[in-house]
Amino acid sequence: MDQLRIECWNQSVHALGTSYIFQLKSKFYKRWIRIITILGLAVPLLIGATASVYGQDSKLLGLAIAVTAPITVLQAILSGISLAYKWDDQLAYSLESQSDNRHISQEYQNLAKYPPSDLNEFDKQLAIIKTKDEARTKQDEKITFSNKENKMGLRYALWILKRECATCEEVPNAMTPTKCETCGNF
Repeated sequence: MDQLRIECWNQSVHALGTSYIFQLKSKFYKRWIRIITILGLAVPLLIGATASVYGQDSKLLGLAIAVTAPITVLQAILSGISLAYKWDDQLAYSLESQSDNRHISQEYQNLAKYPPSDLNEFDKQLAIIKTKDEARTKQDEKITFSNKENKMGLRYALWILKRECATCEEVPNAMTPTKCETCGNF
């Protein structure tokens, strides 16, 4: 049974690390989608407010248009990139995977901490969690992680779960990169 508990901890680390990587991805998409939205609202509001306050023939309106024109071009480019790369879909997927992986990690942790006394019951509960984990992993494999992201995810999971790295044999105490090629150097 001890070997099964170790397997649960290892799988928990993997799922939590994956959750962290998707958390970082979701932050990226949220930030850029928010920037695009703000630019898309601010420019027309600024032009409209300037025109309504100072009039359509105002020199200030011409200045406002000249200042906001490059911003409008930037916003259009970012919007095009966002649409082409489907950032809204990527954000939704990242949030879903982050949540599912965190939940799976917690289930593995609970089984490792509080194992049933009956080995058959343990196997049954582990099989249920593994089925969820395999289904999620199959979906997540469509997204490629960089080596840096993998190391960051592992370091985060080891740090949060207070587990030792198999290579450097240290328990991380922060997300600060180290020279370890497994859990640091990112």
